[in-house]
Amino acid sequence: MLYAVIIAFLAYLGVGDIAIYISLIILVYLVTIVTAHPLPPGMRRVSTVITVVLVAIFLYFAIIRILEILGVPVL
Repeated sequence: MLYAVIIAFLAYLGVGDIAIYISLIILVYLVTIVTAHPLPPGMRRVSTVITVVLVAIFLYFAIIRILEILGVPVL
């Protein structure tokens, strides 16, 4: 439900950059998984793998933004 609210709000604001959508959805996922009840060991491993992948994606978008702000040419 949180994802739908975020997507609707960003669409309402007229945000057209997919990186912002992805970054906010990743942040919501990370916050909800951290605040969730303790997971069973098997689910905890899966959650950790998903979290590592999503943090890497988030860092990619963040680094691209920082380089753009600094004026460094990006692909």
